Amino acid sequence: MKIAPLAGDGLRLKLELNEAAMLDQLVTQLTQLLQDYSQTALDPDPLFASLEIGGSEEPPEDPALARLFPDAYAEPEDAAGYRRVTEQGLVNRKIQDAMRVTSDLGLGAGIATDATTVEVDITSESLPVWARTITALRLAMAARIGLETGDDHERLLAQEATHGTVLVFDWLAAILDSVLAVME
Repeated sequence: MKIAPLAGDGLRLKLELNEAAMLDQLVTQLTQLLQDYSQTALDPDPLFASLEIGGSEEPPEDPALARLFPDAYAEPEDAAGYRRVTEQGLVNRKIQDAMRVTSDLGLGAGIATDATTVEVDITSESLPVWARTITALRLAMAARIGLETGDDHERLLAQEATHGTVLVFDWLAAILDSVLAVME
């Protein structure tokens, strides 16, 4: 991975083809998780859906979704009421963000057979989308493997079953940190 500022506004993210493919796969999995949740747990009322209003009153059972959509209030009644009117919009935005990142990566359109890298221009307009999506990926991954503290990080890194996931988690952090540092 290499990052370089663009003349004027933005940066160019240069990924090895396998890095871009892995990022695309992760974002596609996040999109699928969000779409599955949107289709099963949210208010089916078409008016609410069109206004991006609606949602369940209970936090998601899936730990990754619960991490992406935590209670906004400590009181269960307040949290349920808030979730009921905001969850659909939050889910939709995360799906739209993830789809934008996948589109920016451009792997679905096909790339030259001799390509070894993928270059993505990230502008100040698309930076928040990238930051939100990479953060959502990291939150979902952390929830799936039980990564909550620095001690957890070290413990999970030492375990064979979670070692690779922690390395990908750290790689996503490096992308996010680098992109934000260049954009400052």
